[in-house]
Amino acid sequence: MSELRTNRIIPRDGLPSGSYGGIIQVRTASAIDNNTITSSSDTTMLTCTITPQRSDSILWIHVEYPSMRSFASGNTRNLCNHHVKRNGTEIYSLNEVPQWRNADFNSSSVEISIPVSYSCFDSPNTTSAVTYTSTWAIPQGPGFNNANSTRRMVIFEMSA
Repeated sequence: MSELRTNRIIPRDGLPSGSYGGIIQVRTASAIDNNTITSSSDTTMLTCTITPQRSDSILWIHVEYPSMRSFASGNTRNLCNHHVKRNGTEIYSLNEVPQWRNADFNSSSVEISIPVSYSCFDSPNTTSAVTYTSTWAIPQGPGFNNANSTRRMVIFEMSA
């Protein structure tokens, strides 16, 4: 069986400005549980470590939560802030997603579930191991539950 091994992929005619060459490696992390997050401080939802093969690589970090379940009641505002951190330092923020405000559900038993996914890019400029975490923080409202859905973080290392 033959193999193709490389740590950099560049098209024959070169890369157009603002483009990436190809995917060098992919790392994933996933978890499934049924936790309700209510803390206004960052709560780690996923952790994934990657060791870039090249110091000039670009990392595409994709995070997906198939279900964020809100236990809203009455005229409650409920929102979630998402962060991606590299070795503990925030590199990306997505605030107030999802958010329910002034919906006046008129019941204490209303549940709303929606999917949330987002991506960001990073250039860690290293060939040492880098640990990425995705977090939830609930600055206002009763919180969100991950509803036994499989949440994922996928990190693609791409050649610059």
